[in-house]
Amino acid sequence: MFEAGHLYGGAAIYKRFPVRASIAVVGIPIISVTDTVGVAPGTTTSYADAVGLGKDIVTYSTTQSDLDDPASDLNIGAQGTIYGLDAGKVVTVSTRDDLELKARVSGSSTAGVSLTLLINTSASAGGTTISDADVGTSDMTGGVVWCTKGNNLGLARPIVTHNSAADFVTTVPFPRAIAVNDEFLFVPYNVFGTGASAIDGHGNIQATSNIAEADGSIATGTGGAVMVTQLELNGRADTFVRFMLADHILKVITS
Repeated sequence: MFEAGHLYGGAAIYKRFPVRASIAVVGIPIISVTDTVGVAPGTTTSYADAVGLGKDIVTYSTTQSDLDDPASDLNIGAQGTIYGLDAGKVVTVSTRDDLELKARVSGSSTAGVSLTLLINTSASAGGTTISDADVGTSDMTGGVVWCTKGNNLGLARPIVTHNSAADFVTTVPFPRAIAVNDEFLFVPYNVFGTGASAIDGHGNIQATSNIAEADGSIATGTGGAVMVTQLELNGRADTFVRFMLADHILKVITS
């Protein structure tokens, strides 16, 4: 994940927070946790109480000798450090509440996997049904399917019905017939929705196991709370989702 920009323009605001857990990947949500030690990485399924997007790799330590080194001394009085003093091991976080994040969509829970390719097996003269067992069993209703090869190249539609391991059905047809061997890709995300069943592609993203990418293989409405702002629907290896974290540094933290 990385910074895509800000809804209202302008530069990023970076602050540094003490950590209570090691952060192994740059570009993951950083969250407040239920103790007074510091912040921690978000998880694959939750970004609750997020303070922003992490920009550093940090190894957490409570060993005194690990905290007496030049790198730690650099925190003394540094602009952006929340205490203005050495706070021990710290992580730099992009904290603006209007931060828009961008994540590559992986085809599985492992980062770097290509999206599942659908090769249509049954012609649809009305342009509403995409048939292929590879639609899988994870409910994609509320997500988006788009054509990457065929008469509807470059066109996308919301997935209105997902018949498990059989087909996707749209309400608004593709403008031209869907032929056998036309190719499509799909993601469980959408730029609108209420969170209700079948309209839940807008409000959640589940991360890959390293929290660096979005897992495009899971059912819609699964994962951490977000607001999807834009889809960049390209190919199997270069499709991206843009989103905002539902929690941010200006939101009141609740127990």
